[in-house]
Amino acid sequence: MNDSYTPPLDDLRFVLDDVLNYRRLFALPAFTHADKELADAVLAESARFAAGVLAPVNAAGDEEGSRLENGRVVTPRGFGEAYWRYVDAGWPGLDMPQEFGGQALPLTLQAACAEMVNGACVAFGMLPLMERAATRLLLAHAPQALVDAVAPSLATGKWGATICISEAQAGSDVGRIATRAERQADGSYRLTGTKIFITYGDQDFTEQIIHMVLARIPGAPAGTRGLSLFVVLRRELRDDGTLGADNKVEVMRVEHKMGLKASPTCVLNFDGARGDLVGEENAGLKAMFTMVNTMRLEVAMQGVAVAGAATAKALRYALERPQGGRPEAPPVALVEHADVRRMLHVMRARTEAMRALVLEAALQLDLAHAGPEALRADALALAEWLLPVCKACGSEAGFEVANLAVQVFGGHGYVADAGVEQYVRDSRVMSIYEGANGIQALDLVTRKLPQDSGKRYRLFAARIRADLDRSARREELREIRDALADGLARLDICTDAIAPQAASRDAEAGASAYLALVGLVAGGWMWLRMAAVATDDTPAHEAKRGLARFYADYLMPEALTLQRRALVGAACLDALDAETLTALG
Repeated sequence: MNDSYTPPLDDLRFVLDDVLNYRRLFALPAFTHADKELADAVLAESARFAAGVLAPVNAAGDEEGSRLENGRVVTPRGFGEAYWRYVDAGWPGLDMPQEFGGQALPLTLQAACAEMVNGACVAFGMLPLMERAATRLLLAHAPQALVDAVAPSLATGKWGATICISEAQAGSDVGRIATRAERQADGSYRLTGTKIFITYGDQDFTEQIIHMVLARIPGAPAGTRGLSLFVVLRRELRDDGTLGADNKVEVMRVEHKMGLKASPTCVLNFDGARGDLVGEENAGLKAMFTMVNTMRLEVAMQGVAVAGAATAKALRYALERPQGGRPEAPPVALVEHADVRRMLHVMRARTEAMRALVLEAALQLDLAHAGPEALRADALALAEWLLPVCKACGSEAGFEVANLAVQVFGGHGYVADAGVEQYVRDSRVMSIYEGANGIQALDLVTRKLPQDSGKRYRLFAARIRADLDRSARREELREIRDALADGLARLDICTDAIAPQAASRDAEAGASAYLALVGLVAGGWMWLRMAAVATDDTPAHEAKRGLARFYADYLMPEALTLQRRALVGAACLDALDAETLTALG
């Protein structure tokens, strides 16, 4: 069981087709080279690839892990073969530009496929994510000559990529980055410093790795204003484009981690390594933010992917495992017990709400990029509001649902044979990397909320109110509609109180609760929309309607607690000074 994976193909199609009506994307000029039928075929093939190629290497890769031998990373058996099958099938370039070897399909479709890739093996999915993010960054900011030399191989997965930000003294506080970049007479730079937590910092799949490195040029301003961005190649390129000698990038260590063990997390040392500037000097962090949308969306989908995979296994186990019941009668399936049903309901309700929300965010990004000109600004603003919520709530849902899966399996879930304890370990880091969830909350409250006089929140709330109005006369939607209206009213109260003081310590203290409340309300919005289109007399649609009522009755009441926490202020956190708070004994 531990290497099995059930792709959520029907649920993905329900959200894409019935809830989002994403077929409208193929009428836009950017996507007319494709159509809904092609997208359906891509989804089906992605499901087959994930279940048949990636899922079989997941548990074995976790057990074997990646290791460092003679200065190079050795990945688990089977990963290299799976990677090149992935590349040869064209999956890395799904949403990449056609001129660089991609298929230029909608990001919404790519996100749906990414759920299945990550649901089958998150450790594998980390490398294609780095490649896509780095490609987008280069296309936006790199000189054309560098783009032409690097982007085609990167976009198609022929070469790997990394994002090199963190240092020992500079995690979330990137302004303290100390890696140096010395200008050279030929216009290049020489980088010296050590970077930590570098995903796929080295691997034995590709002959070239493109490192995107934040560093500081001597004389640059302090803090984030003095950071520049560089491309550092693992192997230098000759004038004819062939690969030359190794650059001065050394793998110092592969971290021993709680999860994602097949994905090598490296410490890299740059010892005078040649680099090329991307964008302008001292504008590196701004350029790096080009990748934020890609990274946040994918991490959100990683959480959904783990939650979906864990839920599928728990549902199957609960139906098949006999346990308990009346002493004089045969044991009944776990699913018949009320508390197990509670857990299964929570798992499905959280997972399916977040799946729909992440795909909604992807759709808005597609519209911001390729939609009618008059609608692009609003689509981007709504996506920017949703992305920190998706990243934080998606990663939290992945960990919560994985833990519930272990609980459903009981003792069998705690051992590796069932294949669910790995979900707990793999998902734990998702709330930490690519911007810790506390940072996402601060971003939402201190940046997204007050910007443009609250435009992003107003767009979000207006979309919800429009759907509430559309459902006003449908009695079968009353529970979820009323619960959502109550949650939105509480969110409005919090927003009105926090927005005028978004930079205050009180707002900072309530930021995580505020983000969670936005996520809860957004999930209710998704369930209203899902229930509204689940009108058929089929088990699948009956389940959607029932889960919407459960979300309303069981989960939406969390809004009251989150409202109080969002508004409690910093006094309760600051009542003890630091010395008293941290005193032991």
